[in-house]
Amino acid sequence: MFFILSKVLVFALKPLNWMAILAVFSLVTRNNLWRRRAVKVLIAVLLVFSNPWLVNQLARTWETGRRSPNDIRQAYEAGIVLGGYVNFNAESPTGLLTLHQAGNRLTSALLLYQTGRIKRIILSGGDGRLIGGVPPEAAAAREFLLACGVPDTALIVEARSRNTHENALFSKRIADSLALGRRCLLVTSAWHMRRAEACFDKAGMACDPFGVDFMTESSRGNWFQWIEPDWKALMKWEFLLKEWTGWVMYKVQGYV
Repeated sequence: MFFILSKVLVFALKPLNWMAILAVFSLVTRNNLWRRRAVKVLIAVLLVFSNPWLVNQLARTWETGRRSPNDIRQAYEAGIVLGGYVNFNAESPTGLLTLHQAGNRLTSALLLYQTGRIKRIILSGGDGRLIGGVPPEAAAAREFLLACGVPDTALIVEARSRNTHENALFSKRIADSLALGRRCLLVTSAWHMRRAEACFDKAGMACDPFGVDFMTESSRGNWFQWIEPDWKALMKWEFLLKEWTGWVMYKVQGYV
Protein backbone atom coordinates (compact mmCIF):
# COMPACT_ATOMS: atom_id res chain seq x y z
CA MET A 1 0.00 0.00 0.00
CA PHE A 2 2.82 2.39 0.88
CA PHE A 3 4.53 1.67 -2.44
CA ILE A 4 1.34 2.47 -4.39
CA LEU A 5 0.71 5.67 -2.41
CA SER A 6 4.27 6.87 -3.00
CA LYS A 7 3.87 6.48 -6.77
CA VAL A 8 0.52 8.31 -6.80
CA LEU A 9 2.09 11.19 -4.87
CA VAL A 10 4.72 11.58 -7.59
CA PHE A 11 1.96 12.74 -9.94
CA ALA A 12 0.55 15.14 -7.36
CA LEU A 13 3.94 16.74 -6.66
CA LYS A 14 4.66 18.01 -10.16
CA PRO A 15 4.24 21.80 -10.55
CA LEU A 16 3.68 21.30 -14.28
CA ASN A 17 0.64 19.15 -13.48
CA TRP A 18 -0.68 21.89 -11.20
CA MET A 19 -0.41 24.42 -14.02
CA ALA A 20 -2.10 22.10 -16.49
CA ILE A 21 -5.02 21.54 -14.08
CA LEU A 22 -5.36 25.28 -13.45
CA ALA A 23 -5.29 26.02 -17.17
CA VAL A 24 -7.96 23.43 -17.96
CA PHE A 25 -10.10 24.63 -15.06
CA SER A 26 -9.92 28.25 -16.26
CA LEU A 27 -11.13 27.12 -19.70
CA VAL A 28 -14.04 24.95 -18.60
CA THR A 29 -15.45 26.85 -15.64
CA ARG A 30 -18.44 29.09 -16.28
CA ASN A 31 -17.82 31.16 -13.17
CA ASN A 32 -15.93 34.30 -14.20
CA LEU A 33 -14.67 34.94 -10.66
CA TRP A 34 -13.16 31.47 -10.35
CA ARG A 35 -11.74 31.75 -13.86
CA ARG A 36 -9.86 34.94 -12.95
CA ARG A 37 -8.63 33.38 -9.73
CA ALA A 38 -7.41 30.28 -11.55
CA VAL A 39 -5.50 32.40 -14.08
CA LYS A 40 -3.89 34.46 -11.30
CA VAL A 41 -2.82 31.36 -9.41
CA LEU A 42 -1.53 29.83 -12.65
CA ILE A 43 0.64 32.88 -13.34
CA ALA A 44 1.92 32.91 -9.74
CA VAL A 45 2.81 29.21 -9.85
CA LEU A 46 4.57 29.67 -13.20
CA LEU A 47 6.65 32.62 -11.98
CA VAL A 48 7.64 31.01 -8.68
CA PHE A 49 8.46 27.53 -9.92
CA SER A 50 10.28 28.64 -13.08
CA ASN A 51 12.59 30.97 -11.15
CA PRO A 52 16.09 29.42 -11.21
CA TRP A 53 17.51 31.51 -8.34
CA LEU A 54 14.95 30.34 -5.77
CA VAL A 55 15.26 26.62 -6.48
CA ASN A 56 19.04 26.95 -6.66
CA GLN A 57 19.17 28.37 -3.14
CA LEU A 58 16.95 25.60 -1.81
CA ALA A 59 19.02 22.93 -3.56
CA ARG A 60 22.22 24.40 -2.13
CA THR A 61 20.79 23.98 1.37
CA TRP A 62 19.41 20.48 0.80
CA GLU A 63 22.12 18.73 -1.21
CA THR A 64 24.80 16.82 0.64
CA GLY A 65 27.58 14.30 0.05
CA ARG A 66 29.91 16.69 -1.77
CA ARG A 67 33.25 14.92 -2.11
CA SER A 68 36.04 14.80 -4.66
CA PRO A 69 37.41 11.45 -5.86
CA ASN A 70 40.84 12.86 -5.03
CA ASP A 71 39.86 12.92 -1.35
CA ILE A 72 39.62 9.11 -1.29
CA ARG A 73 43.05 7.86 -0.22
CA GLN A 74 42.15 4.26 0.64
CA ALA A 75 40.04 2.09 -1.66
CA TYR A 76 36.58 1.12 -0.47
CA GLU A 77 35.56 -2.51 -0.58
CA ALA A 78 32.50 -1.56 -2.62
CA GLY A 79 30.53 1.36 -4.00
CA ILE A 80 26.76 0.99 -3.70
CA VAL A 81 25.02 2.66 -6.65
CA LEU A 82 21.32 3.39 -6.18
CA GLY A 83 19.05 3.06 -9.21
CA GLY A 84 16.94 5.68 -10.93
CA TYR A 85 19.19 6.66 -13.84
CA VAL A 86 18.09 4.58 -16.85
CA ASN A 87 15.56 5.94 -19.34
CA PHE A 88 13.76 2.78 -20.42
CA ASN A 89 11.24 4.83 -22.41
CA ALA A 90 13.91 5.92 -24.88
CA GLU A 91 13.76 3.96 -28.13
CA SER A 92 17.47 3.24 -28.09
CA PRO A 93 19.09 0.69 -30.42
CA THR A 94 19.83 -2.70 -28.92
CA GLY A 95 23.01 -2.59 -26.85
CA LEU A 96 22.85 1.16 -26.21
CA LEU A 97 21.78 2.25 -22.73
CA THR A 98 20.15 5.69 -22.46
CA LEU A 99 20.71 7.52 -19.18
CA HIS A 100 18.77 10.55 -17.97
CA GLN A 101 19.83 13.33 -15.59
CA ALA A 102 20.72 10.97 -12.74
CA GLY A 103 23.09 9.05 -15.02
CA ASN A 104 25.99 10.51 -13.02
CA ARG A 105 25.24 7.84 -10.43
CA LEU A 106 26.41 5.14 -12.81
CA THR A 107 29.17 7.01 -14.64
CA SER A 108 30.67 8.27 -11.37
CA ALA A 109 30.75 4.73 -10.01
CA LEU A 110 32.54 3.67 -13.18
CA LEU A 111 35.10 6.44 -12.66
CA LEU A 112 35.61 5.46 -9.03
CA TYR A 113 36.21 1.85 -10.01
CA GLN A 114 38.55 2.59 -12.90
CA THR A 115 40.65 4.92 -10.72
CA GLY A 116 40.92 2.37 -7.92
CA ARG A 117 38.72 4.19 -5.37
CA ILE A 118 36.31 1.24 -5.06
CA LYS A 119 37.08 -2.45 -5.53
CA ARG A 120 33.58 -3.59 -6.46
CA ILE A 121 30.31 -2.05 -7.60
CA ILE A 122 26.99 -3.05 -6.04
CA LEU A 123 24.18 -2.11 -8.42
CA SER A 124 20.97 -1.73 -6.42
CA GLY A 125 17.71 -1.24 -8.30
CA GLY A 126 14.90 -3.33 -9.75
CA ASP A 127 11.65 -2.27 -11.40
CA GLY A 128 10.07 0.54 -9.41
CA ARG A 129 7.18 1.25 -11.76
CA LEU A 130 3.57 1.07 -10.63
CA ILE A 131 2.18 0.76 -14.18
CA GLY A 132 3.97 -1.07 -16.94
CA GLY A 133 7.10 -3.14 -16.66
CA VAL A 134 10.75 -2.74 -17.55
CA PRO A 135 13.84 -4.92 -17.04
CA PRO A 136 15.54 -4.67 -13.64
CA GLU A 137 17.66 -1.53 -13.77
CA ALA A 138 20.64 -3.11 -12.05
CA ALA A 139 20.77 -5.85 -14.67
CA ALA A 140 20.77 -3.30 -17.50
CA ALA A 141 23.50 -1.30 -15.76
CA ARG A 142 25.56 -4.47 -15.38
CA GLU A 143 25.53 -5.02 -19.14
CA PHE A 144 26.64 -1.41 -19.66
CA LEU A 145 29.55 -1.73 -17.24
CA LEU A 146 30.63 -5.04 -18.75
CA ALA A 147 30.74 -3.34 -22.15
CA CYS A 148 32.92 -0.63 -20.56
CA GLY A 149 35.46 -3.22 -19.53
CA VAL A 150 34.52 -3.80 -15.91
CA PRO A 151 35.02 -7.51 -15.09
CA ASP A 152 31.99 -9.49 -13.98
CA THR A 153 33.79 -10.43 -10.77
CA ALA A 154 33.70 -6.76 -9.73
CA LEU A 155 29.93 -6.41 -10.24
CA ILE A 156 27.22 -7.38 -7.77
CA VAL A 157 23.60 -7.06 -8.87
CA GLU A 158 20.73 -6.39 -6.47
CA ALA A 159 17.70 -6.33 -8.75
CA ARG A 160 14.78 -6.67 -6.30
CA SER A 161 14.51 -3.25 -4.67
CA ARG A 162 11.76 -0.87 -5.74
CA ASN A 163 12.59 2.15 -3.59
CA THR A 164 15.30 3.62 -1.37
CA HIS A 165 14.14 1.72 1.71
CA GLU A 166 14.52 -1.59 -0.11
CA ASN A 167 17.85 -0.45 -1.60
CA ALA A 168 19.18 -0.25 1.93
CA LEU A 169 17.68 -3.52 3.20
CA PHE A 170 18.81 -5.67 0.28
CA SER A 171 22.23 -4.04 -0.02
CA LYS A 172 22.79 -4.70 3.70
CA ARG A 173 22.14 -8.41 3.14
CA ILE A 174 24.65 -8.51 0.30
CA ALA A 175 27.26 -6.62 2.31
CA ASP A 176 26.81 -8.98 5.25
CA SER A 177 27.10 -12.06 3.04
CA LEU A 178 30.37 -10.73 1.58
CA ALA A 179 31.66 -9.46 4.95
CA LEU A 180 32.30 -6.00 3.52
CA GLY A 181 32.14 -4.33 6.93
CA ARG A 182 31.90 -0.54 7.02
CA ARG A 183 34.13 0.16 4.04
CA CYS A 184 31.37 0.97 1.55
CA LEU A 185 30.72 4.14 -0.41
CA LEU A 186 27.13 5.19 -1.07
CA VAL A 187 26.74 6.71 -4.54
CA THR A 188 23.55 8.59 -5.39
CA SER A 189 22.33 12.05 -6.39
CA ALA A 190 23.25 14.80 -3.94
CA TRP A 191 19.59 15.83 -3.65
CA HIS A 192 18.69 12.23 -2.75
CA MET A 193 21.60 11.60 -0.38
CA ARG A 194 19.96 12.73 2.88
CA ARG A 195 17.13 10.21 2.60
CA ALA A 196 19.36 7.48 1.19
CA GLU A 197 22.00 7.82 3.90
CA ALA A 198 19.31 7.84 6.60
CA CYS A 199 17.79 4.64 5.18
CA PHE A 200 21.14 2.87 5.19
CA ASP A 201 21.86 4.05 8.73
CA LYS A 202 18.45 2.73 9.82
CA ALA A 203 19.19 -0.61 8.15
CA GLY A 204 22.40 -0.86 10.16
CA MET A 205 24.75 -0.19 7.28
CA ALA A 206 26.56 3.08 7.74
CA CYS A 207 28.27 4.14 4.50
CA ASP A 208 30.37 7.11 3.52
CA PRO A 209 28.37 9.36 1.16
CA PHE A 210 29.49 10.27 -2.33
CA GLY A 211 27.03 12.72 -3.86
CA VAL A 212 26.74 13.19 -7.61
CA ASP A 213 24.28 14.78 -10.06
CA PHE A 214 24.24 18.15 -8.27
CA MET A 215 21.38 20.58 -8.93
CA THR A 216 23.20 23.56 -7.44
CA GLU A 217 24.73 25.78 -10.09
CA SER A 218 26.97 28.84 -10.30
CA SER A 219 26.10 31.75 -12.59
CA ARG A 220 29.77 32.15 -13.61
CA GLY A 221 29.17 35.90 -13.79
CA ASN A 222 25.97 35.63 -15.85
CA TRP A 223 23.52 37.28 -13.43
CA PHE A 224 20.76 37.15 -16.08
CA GLN A 225 20.63 33.40 -15.47
CA TRP A 226 18.87 33.99 -12.15
CA ILE A 227 15.99 36.13 -13.45
CA GLU A 228 15.17 34.44 -16.74
CA PRO A 229 12.40 31.82 -16.35
CA ASP A 230 13.84 28.35 -16.90
CA TRP A 231 12.00 25.09 -17.59
CA LYS A 232 14.78 23.21 -15.79
CA ALA A 233 13.73 24.94 -12.57
CA LEU A 234 10.38 23.14 -12.82
CA MET A 235 12.18 19.82 -13.04
CA LYS A 236 14.38 20.63 -10.06
CA TRP A 237 11.33 21.59 -8.01
CA GLU A 238 9.78 18.24 -8.90
CA PHE A 239 12.81 16.36 -7.56
CA LEU A 240 13.00 18.44 -4.38
CA LEU A 241 9.28 18.21 -3.61
CA LYS A 242 9.44 14.46 -4.11
CA GLU A 243 12.43 14.19 -1.79
CA TRP A 244 10.93 16.34 0.96
CA THR A 245 7.67 14.43 0.84
CA GLY A 246 9.55 11.14 0.70
CA TRP A 247 11.54 12.11 3.78
CA VAL A 248 8.33 12.85 5.73
CA MET A 249 6.66 9.62 4.60
CA TYR A 250 9.74 7.55 5.40
CA LYS A 251 9.89 9.16 8.82
CA VAL A 252 6.26 8.22 9.47
CA GLN A 253 6.89 4.66 8.29
CA GLY A 254 10.01 4.35 10.43
CA TYR A 255 12.33 3.87 7.44
CA VAL A 256 14.63 6.70 8.55
